[in-house]
Amino acid sequence: MRVSGAVWLGLWSRRVAGLRLGDHARRGFTLVELLVVIAIIAVLIGLLLPAVQSAREAARRSQCAGNLKQQGLALQNHHSAKRAFPSGGSGTDILAANGGGTPEQWGYSQWVAMLPFAELNDVFEALDLQAPTANVGWDHGPNRTVYQNARVPLLFCPSSTLDMRSSPQGGPGIGHKSHYFGISGAMTFGTFTDTSQLWPSQSWGASSGRGMLTNRRSDGDRSRLGQQISSCSDGTSKTLLVGEISDFIKDATGVQKQDRRPGRNWGWHMGGLTNWGNGLPHSANVTVRYPPNAQVLGQAGVTDWSGWADASPANCPLASPHPGGVQVLMTDGATRFLQNSIDMNVLTLMSIRDDGQAFTDQ
Repeated sequence: MRVSGAVWLGLWSRRVAGLRLGDHARRGFTLVELLVVIAIIAVLIGLLLPAVQSAREAARRSQCAGNLKQQGLALQNHHSAKRAFPSGGSGTDILAANGGGTPEQWGYSQWVAMLPFAELNDVFEALDLQAPTANVGWDHGPNRTVYQNARVPLLFCPSSTLDMRSSPQGGPGIGHKSHYFGISGAMTFGTFTDTSQLWPSQSWGASSGRGMLTNRRSDGDRSRLGQQISSCSDGTSKTLLVGEISDFIKDATGVQKQDRRPGRNWGWHMGGLTNWGNGLPHSANVTVRYPPNAQVLGQAGVTDWSGWADASPANCPLASPHPGGVQVLMTDGATRFLQNSIDMNVLTLMSIRDDGQAFTDQ
């Protein structure tokens, strides 16, 4: 009896299917094999996770550098328009210092002066610049609503985990804090010696007026203008302008940590008093005293004077969660990454605009 090709094909397909089903049933994964596969997958994830985290941090670090570049451009544009960088802080009533007018009030920081040059003119135009900007107690003045709602993205480091809301002692804070601070100078160290602008009391630390973002240009100038590029005799590519403090400061053990940013309770907008001049610490700048990410919690100029829990420590070290160092802005607008291991004498000279000393860069 002959069998047609179609019948043979059908019989063969069923036989192959049966063999495959039987083969599959006989070759299923055992529990041990499943555990091995899961273990391999876990190892691969463990190997890939650091690479993914590293890539994400690299992106955040790049964004942080971008913030500094935009700050540099805005500050340079301010200098082009005003023929000077903004001051780190001046009071609101210049008459008070000369014996007339109402008592002097807290003025605004360099970040407020930067706003119209950073495409944030709408925030700047909404402010009453003759009104006090104090962010202490309950009375925040007529600019409260503006500061409360304003966001300045250029002042946020994306890697930071620090609290962004200001909350001063004695009342609710307004606005947000900053992760970036002007470099007003440095303490005497190594080959640099100077006491002309250092506050001798050092209750909050020592302040210097030898940097590029000082409280004011000089004791006789009350225009809220700061240093001119011409005063940077050491070279704009060699002198710091802004540095980041976007991480906690730890103690010597590396266990205890606190947020010690200048102005951490006062907000990005608060400057200082004109009569303080360059000798006292303000909330928007810092005087270099320690290496980047130094574990100096509790040391001079980092822990506030007893009784002033919302004060502004003058010598908080530059700090960031970026592995190995911090990001800074030079006076010429370039950004750099300073290693934690930078020579302290080099860092000191980089923070001074007119020391006249050469140094070997890192």
